[in-house]
Amino acid sequence: MQTVYIKFVTEEDRVRGFYELAKNARVSSLPGAVYQLPRDAVKILEDMHIAYRRATDDEVKTAHDQVRNPSPSVL
Repeated sequence: MQTVYIKFVTEEDRVRGFYELAKNARVSSLPGAVYQLPRDAVKILEDMHIAYRRATDDEVKTAHDQVRNPSPSVL
């Protein structure tokens, strides 16, 4: 399964888009509001006219780095 990383254009698009993707596809949320979803699921967003853009390589790298190397919590 090929995946794509996206970011939504507006907060309203993010709320509507995540809801529709969660109902109809498999979606993963990463730090920085980056979402990973199957390439076929992009059609859901396009059919519902929900604005999104592909995440840049730097945004995806930063999101993965935050998951792999979280900042230490200070007690």
